[in-house]
Parts: sequence; C-alpha cells; structure tokens
Amino acid sequence: MSHFAVGETLNGQRLIEFRLGHEAETEQGLAVARAELLVRAEAPRARRPRYTLWAFTVAGNGSATRVGALAGATRGAARAWQRLDVTGAARRWAAAGARAPLRLLLDCSGCAGRVRLRLGGAAAARPLLRLTLRQHATRRRRALDCDAAARGRCCRQTYYVSFRALGWDDWIVAPEGYYANYCRGACAPILNYHAQVVEAAKLERAACCAPVRFSALSLIYFGADSNIIKRDLPEMVVEECDCP
Repeated sequence: MSHFAVGETLNGQRLIEFRLGHEAETEQGLAVARAELLVRAEAPRARRPRYTLWAFTVAGNGSATRVGALAGATRGAARAWQRLDVTGAARRWAAAGARAPLRLLLDCSGCAGRVRLRLGGAAAARPLLRLTLRQHATRRRRALDCDAAARGRCCRQTYYVSFRALGWDDWIVAPEGYYANYCRGACAPILNYHAQVVEAAKLERAACCAPVRFSALSLIYFGADSNIIKRDLPEMVVEECDCP
C-alpha cells in the first residue's frame, strides 16, 4: 500500500519516507483506522540491550527541514521487528491528501554501539508502514450473499478469519484477517428426461451448492530469516456460489 524510500539526513540521522501506492489512491481519500511502523532492529543474541525507539514526523524541505511532533514510541522487544503505533501521524497525513510523502525520523535511546536499525538495504529488511483502512460503504451483489438470497437457497455466507484471534499476528504482517466465505443452502432438483424410454421417466439428480469462483489472497509475512515476504495465495476467497 505504501512505498518506502530513504530520504535526506537531519542532524546526522537518516530520514525515512513513505509514499502512497497508486493501488491505494481513491477519489474518496483514505480513512485510516490504524497505522503501524515496523522497523528491523539487530542486536547480539547473547545480550539483549534495553532501548527505546522514537519516531518523529518531519516537516519542511532543504534548510527548512525540522523535526515535528512525536509519531510513536516503543521499548525494544526480543523480536527482530519492532512495532510503533503511528496512527495519529498517519491520519494527519491522510487528511492532508497524502500527496507528499510521510517523512519520519527514527531515534533510539540506548542503541549506541549495541543495536543496529535497518533503514536501507534489501527490500525485505526495510521499514514497513502498515495501514488499516476503514471500509467505505459498498453496494453488495444481492445475488451472491445469503442475507439477500431466498431462504434456504444456495448462497455465499461471509466468514471472516482473524489472524489475531488465531495468534498468527506475530508472523503475519498484513492483512490482519480476510473474508474466506463459504457456500451453504439447497439447490433446486434438476430433472433429466430420457427420450429413449417409452414412458418418460423423471430422474432427479441432486445438485450441490458449491464455489464457482475464487480470488487470491495477498499475504505479507516474516520468513524464517525474519525478512519480509509477499506472496499471492490462489483460491483463498470464495467469491461466488452456485449449483454446478
């Protein structure tokens, strides 16, 4: 959703910035429900130093560049990827149109010589901004969902799988969950007429309400080496049900 870049420096510290991807641009704008900044911090396993990460917004350009408000902070955890809640800063960025990049300065108390922050290098280790958006009201396809279908007839039942509820949010970065959906309901009997039989016999063949169209799920997660991996998993979402 957001594209990362390493910006200029301020007071000897590198700035990071995020630009909105084209796929997330809408005429209605962004309604940010939650925003989380993920930063990879590397420290020797033999000793786990105590440190605190701070993220500040940055305003202005060139000689007028200055540090703004505190965007978020977190105490260093044992895991490689540290998470900072930057919802307030992301909402202000979205409210301004998100046309300019969201620029942040990262500072660390207790990191000197003991903890390395990965602010550049390979894409899989760069900082990541995870945005959770409020869903705009959309018109449903009435022919698909069970809440609009005739009682007991074949339809698609919405079913949400929460990765947080499953305890998988420690390794799945995005999404927080997804609508897997499933099919339920009965199908009208299909009558087959055999013309070769002198007395036409009606044979009922039972049809089953089943998925006829799927869509993929894009998953971003931490790999075995703690790098970030993006993978598209086919046929994870039931989009349409019918009686084939």
